[in-house]
Amino acid sequence: MEQNPGSLKKQLLFIFLLGILAFGTTLAGVFSLPFFVPLAIVSAIFGLILLFSRPLLLLSALIILRMSLDYSSQYFTLSLFNITLSLSQIMGLGIATIGIMTLALKRNELPRFPVNLPALLILLWGAVTFFYSLSPKDTLEELLRFFDLFTLSFLAFITIRKTEDFRTLLLAFFASSLLPIAFGFYQLAFNIGFQDADVSVPRIFGTFSHPNVFSLYLFSMIVLGILYFILFVQSRRERLISLIFLFILTVTLLLTFARVAWVALFLFIFFLALFRYRLLLFPLILFPLVLFTFSTPFQDRVIDSLRPGLDSSIVWRQNLWHDVTTKSIQDGNLWWGNGMDTFPLVSESLRGTRLGSNDPHNDFVKFFVEGGIVGVGVYIIYILSLFFLLLHGYIKSRPKSALRVSFALMTFFFLTLEVSSLSDNVFKNTPVQWVFFIMLGALLSLLQKEKITKKTSK
Repeated sequence: MEQNPGSLKKQLLFIFLLGILAFGTTLAGVFSLPFFVPLAIVSAIFGLILLFSRPLLLLSALIILRMSLDYSSQYFTLSLFNITLSLSQIMGLGIATIGIMTLALKRNELPRFPVNLPALLILLWGAVTFFYSLSPKDTLEELLRFFDLFTLSFLAFITIRKTEDFRTLLLAFFASSLLPIAFGFYQLAFNIGFQDADVSVPRIFGTFSHPNVFSLYLFSMIVLGILYFILFVQSRRERLISLIFLFILTVTLLLTFARVAWVALFLFIFFLALFRYRLLLFPLILFPLVLFTFSTPFQDRVIDSLRPGLDSSIVWRQNLWHDVTTKSIQDGNLWWGNGMDTFPLVSESLRGTRLGSNDPHNDFVKFFVEGGIVGVGVYIIYILSLFFLLLHGYIKSRPKSALRVSFALMTFFFLTLEVSSLSDNVFKNTPVQWVFFIMLGALLSLLQKEKITKKTSK
């Protein structure tokens, strides 16, 4: 793809400044520094200005800032009208406000946005469950979170108009990973990572709430890194920098010791090899074998997966699914469930907190407990509609074009996420969902532009 060196330098400078802002915001939240509130107010005003003048820069700013907030959110809260909000929740409300304003300003664009139907399906289902939910507050918060995802996807749809915009978007995602990676290696150096019973070494989690969340985010960055390498890397210097970056991302992912992300990465590379790059099959087999031979913690995780002990996280998941689904059926919620985002509440009422996390670690089980058979049906229609959107984009884009390659890689990404959702909280993993929905909106926009170009040329 053609590149404008001058434009790239400006983009990199802006992204660098956003990175400094993200770093300052994170530290201010962690250490409860007095200038945090003024900084947040200035950032909000700056965001509104960008919404009307440079929406792509606003989207880039949101991406970079969001990936640094999870860790600092536990240290900073804001009480307003007897309601306590974390940093992430404040940002969520801000994005919802941006969404309402954007939908009002760009309502003519909305009918052309293909994500409308799958998003509306989830929002309507969640709204229905609100009226009988065990926790209307949790249901409302989850509805707001999903509306934010729709907002971000629509913002990308109306913003990404050309190749340079798409490249800027990818650079913003890469910039968002720098601070989490730095925090991850800090945790590794000082041995202050997440302590897990079935892992012999501390697991790094970066700026996120858990190593599993961090690992799938890193996996998504690897996917985007490969996409950037295929589409934009031209010179030897760019190739070297890209490969080093991908290597760092991969090493960091391995250090999370999250098996779901390991499997996701393996499957994605396998799909990519079958699609175009057959030479990847050799390192795909060799690299895990080398790790298994020379890394004891890696070896332990693999063996535990194949022969799980009674205290294994795999057995723990199986017991969780059995206990909570059984309770939900016994309570008479087979068809309609307990309400959107109530799985943790049902689990806690049955098992308490003594057995660790009450998150479902399986999206199909999550939708069954929260929405019954109807909820599972809604979820299946939802993922199928997203899959067909990606497949449609691949078919309709020009053969051998950069857009077709992009749709292919995002389809592989989506499929691996759905496989991962059988053993992890993918639907609830907000950073990963940000990546997917923003990229989906961007690619659908470029597809429509390509269609217009075709018609014009004819």
